[in-house]
Amino acid sequence: MNRSKFDPQMSFQPTRHETAVKDVEICQKRPVVPDGGWGWVVCFAAACTCFVVSGLASSAGIFLIGLRRSFDDHVSKLSTVGALIEGLSMMAAPVASILLNYFSHRTVLIIAGLIGCTGAVLGTFSVSINMMIVTYGLISGVSLGMSFFTCQIIAGLYFDKKRALAIGITNCGGGMGTMLFSLIVQLLLDFYGLRSTLLIIAGILLNITVLGALCRPLPYTSAGAGNTEYKDGTDHPTAMELPSLAPEYINGENIKQREMINEAFDLSDEKQNTGSPLPAEKSDIKDETIVEKQKIDGGSILKRCSAVIGVEIFKDINFVLLTISYTFWVSTAAMYAFIPPMCVWSFGMSKQNAALLMLFLGMFATIGELLLGVFVDFLHFSSNKIYVFSLSIHVITAILIPHCNRFEYMAPVVSVFGFASGLAVSLRLVLTTEVVGLEHSTKAFSVLSFFCGILFSASPPIYGLVFDATKSFVAIFYGGGTCALIAIIFFLLIMYRNKIHEKRLQK
Repeated sequence: MNRSKFDPQMSFQPTRHETAVKDVEICQKRPVVPDGGWGWVVCFAAACTCFVVSGLASSAGIFLIGLRRSFDDHVSKLSTVGALIEGLSMMAAPVASILLNYFSHRTVLIIAGLIGCTGAVLGTFSVSINMMIVTYGLISGVSLGMSFFTCQIIAGLYFDKKRALAIGITNCGGGMGTMLFSLIVQLLLDFYGLRSTLLIIAGILLNITVLGALCRPLPYTSAGAGNTEYKDGTDHPTAMELPSLAPEYINGENIKQREMINEAFDLSDEKQNTGSPLPAEKSDIKDETIVEKQKIDGGSILKRCSAVIGVEIFKDINFVLLTISYTFWVSTAAMYAFIPPMCVWSFGMSKQNAALLMLFLGMFATIGELLLGVFVDFLHFSSNKIYVFSLSIHVITAILIPHCNRFEYMAPVVSVFGFASGLAVSLRLVLTTEVVGLEHSTKAFSVLSFFCGILFSASPPIYGLVFDATKSFVAIFYGGGTCALIAIIFFLLIMYRNKIHEKRLQK
């Protein structure tokens, strides 16, 4: 009789050696990173997904103009559609993270594409702005968040030595979408109108399912066995864990693998001393990595949710201050959606020029994102000082924008605003890691993104209420500049606390 499989009718206690060998076999199974080949196809798919997501989010201002032509309603309601599209692209990160624990990246992208297409199609039948908010704003917004979060992760899974290049290409896709999509949406609205434009957007979102299908599963191999298996598994690294993957391999041996082997022996001794039988090997092992050995204690659902969300991170006062600072910065960044309406409605510019302004904003934001690495890694500028400089530029440009009533005046100011925004966006992960450390950066960045998403969703409707009450855009941009000033104050508190801590260490 073959006793290598578990028989429910049999009950026996495995020896210490048998348990340890099984754990070693599980630990030795890991994905084979191609570092090229089909990985470039996956990188292309991720870049195209970022192009769509970032493009639709950045074209909220142009879309607002089209909404006002179709729905005679308050600007506060009309702006909610674009606010949800952009805000949910960050707020949906925890949802995507949970789904990736149960489904593969390919499956999540395919589901996201189908949901986004459904929301946009239903939006074409909207007879009121409330229905448009629920269909295109909410449903498609959730799908964009799932897609964006997943494609940011999957690009790095297929590369090791060239991971930075792959992630850079993916982010460039988002930058291209920010630059070009406003022009595309503006042309579609002029030629086809709002409802036909939504049908075309639905078709674009449906292409995410095709892009997701290109992300075929990584091959898995067993160390020493020589056999390779393609498995559409869900045991890939989660968001923001990618930077820590490379140092885990020293002389070809995984540090975590060795820790799990030692833990297996310790666990075996403990179980044998207490006389408690260990569970035998299952005949169908689905999760073949170290993640399978991590068991959740039988605590309450509240404790489990707290562990997943990372509530303990809020004990770090500096992280709380950083979160508050970035939420106020988001309120400043969200005012860019009102630049095209202000140019068209108040200054009499053409919609083509308004779309060109969004192109300049996206282009210089991309330049800012790329130059941040040069400033920090090569020129060794302080990331804290760069963030304060970026927020100061936001304050100045927010004051100048409502007074630039001509295209040639507005274009350079918007470009500088975009450059400062690019710096602030790229600094989110850098500053989060510096505040909480690399070990807790995963949960911390997810929490920070969630709160930023909330403010991205709430700020445009609030600004819309201000416009409905004052019939002027000046108060909107002055309010955005004030939020940036408050963000500076909270971040200066972090710098002050760090200096006090350094003085105490010196003493």
